[in-house]
Amino acid sequence: MKLRTFTKVAAFLGMTVLATSAVAQRGGPPPGPPPAPQDAAPINLDRLEGQWVAIVNEDWLWRMRVAEKGDFTSIPYNDRAREVGQAWDESMIGSCLAYGAAGVMRQPQRLRIEWESDSVVRLETDYGQQTRRFIFNEPAPENTPSSLQGYSMASWEYDAALPIGFAGFSRSTDDLRNGSMKIETSHLTAAWLRSNGAPVSANATVTEYVDVFADPNGNDWAVFTTIVHDPEYLNTDFITSSHYRRDNDRSAWDPRPCGM
Repeated sequence: MKLRTFTKVAAFLGMTVLATSAVAQRGGPPPGPPPAPQDAAPINLDRLEGQWVAIVNEDWLWRMRVAEKGDFTSIPYNDRAREVGQAWDESMIGSCLAYGAAGVMRQPQRLRIEWESDSVVRLETDYGQQTRRFIFNEPAPENTPSSLQGYSMASWEYDAALPIGFAGFSRSTDDLRNGSMKIETSHLTAAWLRSNGAPVSANATVTEYVDVFADPNGNDWAVFTTIVHDPEYLNTDFITSSHYRRDNDRSAWDPRPCGM
C-alpha cells in the first residue's frame, strides 16, 4: 500500500498521519494535448468543491485551544525561533498572524472551495476570514508582493499506476485517474504556525498536497498535507496532515474575522 493511500485511510480512522505521506510515489499527467486545469482534474478531486469542516483528530491541545507561551511541542525549532516566540503574550490572541498560509489549515474551521475560473481554485475560511487562491501552472510574476497568504501555484499530480492503454484525458466512466493537487506557496510575510505565536519567517515556503476520498459510509474527506520549509527557524521541515469532512449544512458557516 502506498504511503499516500495510508494517509487517506488514516484520516477515516482518526489516526495520526505519518509525516512521510507527502513523499508518496506520484506520476505526471497522461499523454495528450493539455486541457484546461479544471478539465484535467484527477477524478477523485472532482469532489473538491463545496463546504468542509475540520475534524481535529491530532494535536488537539495545540489546535482547539491557545497553548501556553513557549509551548512549541513537536515543532523542530532552532534556538532563534524559540527566542522570537517569547515575544508573544495573551494580548495577541486572535491575531491574523495565526491565519497565514503556513498555519491556517490547522485551525478548527470550515472551508468553502470553488473554481474561480478554469485555472484558479479559491479557498475561503470562516475562522480568520482568509481567502487563498491556487493558480494553476503560473509561477509568481516578477515583483509579486509578499502577503499573509503569499502566492500559490497549483498543479495536478497523478497516481503513477494507470491502466494499460489509458486514453489521454478522457472524462469517460472508464477513466480511473486519481491523484493530488500540489500547491507551492511563496512570497509570504512572517506569521505563526500556532495561535500562541509559534513563529514562521518571511523566508519560509509551503508545499501542500490535497487528496480527496470517500470512506465506506459515503462521507467525503479532504486531507491537506502541509510541508513548511523555513531555513531561518526550522531545523527540519515541519509536516502536518489536516483532515476535513464534507459539510452540507451551509448554515453552519460561522465567519469570525481575525483581530489584527
